[in-house]
Amino acid sequence: MLDLDEITAKFQATADYASTGKVNHRWLGALPEQVAALAREWELEIGSDIGTDFTARVSAVLLPCTGPRGAASLKLAADSHALAEEVAMLRQFAPSGRVPGVLAAARGAALLEAVVPGTSVEPLPEQPAPAEYARFLNELHAVGDPAAAPRRIADWLQVLYGWSERGGLDCASSRRISAELLADPAEQVLLHGDLHLGNVLASDTRGLIARSPIACVGERCFDAADYVLEGWDRTVMVRRRDELADAAGLDADRLDAWCRALAPLGASRSKIPERVSELLAFARGEY
Repeated sequence: MLDLDEITAKFQATADYASTGKVNHRWLGALPEQVAALAREWELEIGSDIGTDFTARVSAVLLPCTGPRGAASLKLAADSHALAEEVAMLRQFAPSGRVPGVLAAARGAALLEAVVPGTSVEPLPEQPAPAEYARFLNELHAVGDPAAAPRRIADWLQVLYGWSERGGLDCASSRRISAELLADPAEQVLLHGDLHLGNVLASDTRGLIARSPIACVGERCFDAADYVLEGWDRTVMVRRRDELADAAGLDADRLDAWCRALAPLGASRSKIPERVSELLAFARGEY
């Protein structure tokens, strides 16, 4: 039995954090019936733990389950179009082995291969080393058709900067840096598009796994920048920047520029004053 009060509280807490105040109560109320129907159709045994996944585009409920193909995760979202896009992009990235496999999909639902243990690497005391992260990036970016991307990096940046500016952040300098990079483009690949470390999971058998893509077409340094900017201070960021560029075969100057262009976006999401200061200083090139 789904605990709708628990799910609603999690969604409301996220809505409050994002200052939207909006929760789709009609969709939440229909979840038990939807889960029961999918369990019958896909022959699933639903587990008792309830998870949630909140990204820039899809707010979802995650339910552990077991089906004919083993352990899985049932992902349910009110925005069926956004979830369908995510499923399509996971299938694009599937040959890399660096995303969860899609076992089945229906309107507003996706049955995904379980990632074990599936822990986000973001809060881990020891995050992936640059060499390990470089292998992950290179394999992820080696597959997928850029023409299949649902958006261009320029359009996605407009959305990201818009969110930050509505929160009161001045992104003029970052916009200028990104515009210069886009005017002189590097090789274009299918990007994950939202590769902060909260969207990178640890797998016992396959290493690092990327979830919840908001895919776009652009250059590899865009995805790489998040790893650099997850460093706690500028010293760590600079070390990650240099070591990742070397290990992944990235242009160090372009990676630096993308990090400066994207650092204010990370600052706008942080509630820790010291972290905000470090990110904004990096964006100004103070390192």
